[in-house]
Amino acid sequence: MKPLLNVKPINDANRLGLDYQAEAASLATCAGIFDVHTHLQDVQAARLYFKVADLFGIEKVWSMSNLEEVDAIKDEFGQRVEFIAVPNYDNRDKPGTFTTDWLKRIEGFAAKGVKMCKFWAAPRGRDFHVDLQLDSPIRREGVKLAHSLGMSFMTHVADPDTWFATTYVDSKKYGTKAQQYEPLERLLDEYGDVKWVAAHMGGNPEDMDHLQKLLDAHPNLYLDTSAVKWMVRELSKQPDRFRAFTEANLGRVLFGSDIVANAKTMTFDLFASRYWSLRTMFETDYEGPSPIVDPDLVMIGETEDEKATAMLRGAMLSEPVLASIYSEAAKHVMPF
Repeated sequence: MKPLLNVKPINDANRLGLDYQAEAASLATCAGIFDVHTHLQDVQAARLYFKVADLFGIEKVWSMSNLEEVDAIKDEFGQRVEFIAVPNYDNRDKPGTFTTDWLKRIEGFAAKGVKMCKFWAAPRGRDFHVDLQLDSPIRREGVKLAHSLGMSFMTHVADPDTWFATTYVDSKKYGTKAQQYEPLERLLDEYGDVKWVAAHMGGNPEDMDHLQKLLDAHPNLYLDTSAVKWMVRELSKQPDRFRAFTEANLGRVLFGSDIVANAKTMTFDLFASRYWSLRTMFETDYEGPSPIVDPDLVMIGETEDEKATAMLRGAMLSEPVLASIYSEAAKHVMPF
């Protein structure tokens, strides 16, 4: 596959000058893709997002929208959107945002028919709230409440290795990367009747052997492919291993992008770059630069070029694997 290079203006989401509309048309027809990890934060941004989604075959999305935005987004986009309950991160500095208000919001989302709840437990959460570890008492209260309301779970427990080498060097504060999985495994066992989606390839695309052990030990665990820069940077280092991993775990890996759609991010190229990169990596044998600026490359000293992009290497996943990742696994996890 040869992309159409240098035909459009260059920006941080399009360092290659790609004509994303033409690129989308050149990909194989894969209508019916489910994106299980988005953040549609207002109706106006969602309108542009869905124009891009239509080009890349995205039929349905799961969105982490604020409770206050659910009705407006649902009114306009109907069954194309299902929601995942989340705290009000806009109020992250206010007392109660991750405690009393969060419990009320879980109930509020459930009252609107929401069937999945997100428990964000990234190490950096400890910078603004002491109780964001996945199995802290207040988080356990939230898990218990969501479970009683019939919800499945999504979680984010770890960040890139590059961050543990730089941002999280204080392991007494943040813990090691391995330690992030201890509370997850405890809760996976305690709530074994609930399906859990661990975002961003379980937070460890760098180590698929570890992910395989997690999947083998916990039949209720699933992974999504969200956080495109991270996925491209790490999965492209081992496309053969990634292909073998997906073949061995049909039904356990779901398509996700982590696209954030709001007034600050609503550009065509930003949305399109994420879908172009994921589908190119999954479907083709492309080998070349990613179109997306990746700040982690500077963070770890790999380059001093602030506009550098990672290498993208296609894994050429088979049709059965693509069908599973793009929709079949999502329909099993959340049979809407």
